[in-house]
Amino acid sequence: MQTRLWSLTLGNFAIGTGVMIVPGMLNELSADLAISPAQVGMLISAFAMTICVTGPLLAGWTSAIERRKLLTASLLLYAAMHWLAALAPGYNTLLAARMLTALGAAVFTAQAAATAGLMVPAEVRGKAIGLVFLGWSIAAVVGTPIGAYLGAHIGWRPTLGLVGLLAALFAAGVWLQIPPKLFVAPMDRAAWKALFANKPLLLAISVTAIQALGMFTIFSYMALLLKDFIGATPTVISLMFLCFGVTGVLGNVIGARVMDRIGPMRVGVVAMSCMLTAIVLWPLTRGSLPFTVVLILLWGLGCFAINGAQQARLVGMAPQLASASVSLNSSAIYLGQAAGAFAGGLIISTQGTGSLSFYSAVPMAAAIGVSIYAANLAGRRRVMEAA
Repeated sequence: MQTRLWSLTLGNFAIGTGVMIVPGMLNELSADLAISPAQVGMLISAFAMTICVTGPLLAGWTSAIERRKLLTASLLLYAAMHWLAALAPGYNTLLAARMLTALGAAVFTAQAAATAGLMVPAEVRGKAIGLVFLGWSIAAVVGTPIGAYLGAHIGWRPTLGLVGLLAALFAAGVWLQIPPKLFVAPMDRAAWKALFANKPLLLAISVTAIQALGMFTIFSYMALLLKDFIGATPTVISLMFLCFGVTGVLGNVIGARVMDRIGPMRVGVVAMSCMLTAIVLWPLTRGSLPFTVVLILLWGLGCFAINGAQQARLVGMAPQLASASVSLNSSAIYLGQAAGAFAGGLIISTQGTGSLSFYSAVPMAAAIGVSIYAANLAGRRRVMEAA
């Protein structure tokens, strides 16, 4: 059964590459479309906000659809919208195409994790979900740096077209590998009511949004920061994304291996601590390529481990609400991404790139505190229910 999960991993690779490719091509998009970096940030923000708003709605509307059909269709939509974006005549059309593309991601990201949870025994659920999210880490290692490199050398349009081709190919893999007749529990009004009545669960979901806000306030403009701080060329920028992704995979693999032993909450706190350290020390990278590499490696170590840890944490806290909580958590990821990209654009427009690390560090530190508080609250709730 674990072998079949690789189709979901590859599907997440296509989704992750499509999401992360815009930050890598920021400088090329800005120059070719004659727009500001903040407007490129709006492409990220609008994409993320579309997923945030539509994710929970789509989870409810599609709960009766067989998982194989739903996941395959979402990847095909993702592919088609990337091809449309590649043909966009201008910025406004590209913005609209990216928002439509987000609909496919809104379905696949959440439901791939929920589907993996249905396909394996409960005792290895954390490892299975971590494996599915390994696709995001692989996207950071291969997709994002290659996207940044190709965007600079063959153009952003052919690069978007290639992402669409990947999504279409992996849609076929999902259709062939995911078993038929697989359904999640229907998400009715009672299930959503139970979710919103569970305070520890909601706090755990808020951790995702807060850390994503901190992450994407600065990461959305990483290509610009690397150019400003160390004078990075397009090739160096792509190599920095490669370094980021290498430790992203390493962190995700380590997190998945230890998650069922030490618990997803602890994995998440360690992951966020790695990111916070790199963000706080980022101003010291100015003019120093070696120190920049060190912080990029540390940052990547935590960046993708947090996603799998959060998903596993939510499924473990309330398995019967997994479809709703995982979907809401995916919306939280993109809410934080949208808010971070928007906030980062405002900061760059008014203060330049030098202040981004401060504004990014504050929510990341807050996310660690909220995560620990949510765990303590959940523990007290279990004690009270047992009594």
